[in-house]
Amino acid sequence: MRARTHPPSQPPSVRNCCNAVMAFSHQTAFERLQAAHANGRLAHAYLITGPIGSGKRELAIALAGMILGCRPDEVPHHPDAHFVQPESKSRRIVIDQIRELEQAIQRKPLISNNKAVIISDAERMQPQAANAFLKTLEEPPPGSLILLLSALPEAILETVLSRCVETSLRPTTAMVAAPEHAPVISALEQALLQPHPPTAGDAFRFTRVIQALIVSAKERISDENDSLLKQETSKYKQASEGSGWLQERAEQVKAMTEAGSVRERDRILQIVVDVLGQALRAQHGAPASHPVIQKLAEKFSPTNILKRLDAMETLRRRLALGVQEALSLEGSFLEMIMIK
Repeated sequence: MRARTHPPSQPPSVRNCCNAVMAFSHQTAFERLQAAHANGRLAHAYLITGPIGSGKRELAIALAGMILGCRPDEVPHHPDAHFVQPESKSRRIVIDQIRELEQAIQRKPLISNNKAVIISDAERMQPQAANAFLKTLEEPPPGSLILLLSALPEAILETVLSRCVETSLRPTTAMVAAPEHAPVISALEQALLQPHPPTAGDAFRFTRVIQALIVSAKERISDENDSLLKQETSKYKQASEGSGWLQERAEQVKAMTEAGSVRERDRILQIVVDVLGQALRAQHGAPASHPVIQKLAEKFSPTNILKRLDAMETLRRRLALGVQEALSLEGSFLEMIMIK
């Protein structure tokens, strides 16, 4: 657990390597923060960082349950637990959400002595929303615990970062070894582990595989949410007051679909980052969870892998800033695969 002290000019890959050294499993992080709470040393605002699937939300829920005096599975429905996540069409956390949150946490707790706030995808806060939250973040009401979650902390305003204590979570070996990650690992093998040096053709083939996985994930989410909306429409369309609610609900479901699609895209891209990161760690004695990871570690130098990680960080920043997805993927993957 630490304040963010690295200089903004430091390359993303170097920051990530430093974070990896000081990162914890989410269980170890919880135990350390639990001890801090028992000793009266728990801070009022934490930034929980780590790749998708590293347990950021699980840790936040466990911490919220700790201060609210309830089980983790009760936290999502607890009246003194407040949640914020990107819900607008632009997939941003907007100022109205922050104003609503501030009103909620200024009120007295309903059934607990404390209040917990969990802000997911904190890097998606609009600057106006982030600036509006600074005073509360620095001096929250007594008994409040504010938890910001992010897989891309470099995209968060420095004024927000400076008001939080960072807890970094490391990816688990199981994340890369999971069966659903096989298509991405196979695509990396085809692009980077051929007898010849990687070519532009290899890069574009890799891009097509990743794009196909993203499209498939988006279609699945869209189908699931469309089915949900149809069920609700069938249930409420007969009610005279239901038309306005259904129209509002349709907009909510559309925003949910867009948000879920972005999360799935980020999850797929994170697999690439995790594979490269594990290859880098394997060069320093860590076990490789997949043969492809070991081969990458043997074929490329640490500097080469760091450059590829830099290219992936650049891609994620472009996407976070709203650069067109297909253009971002093609350009960044061409750069990442062709690095010498």
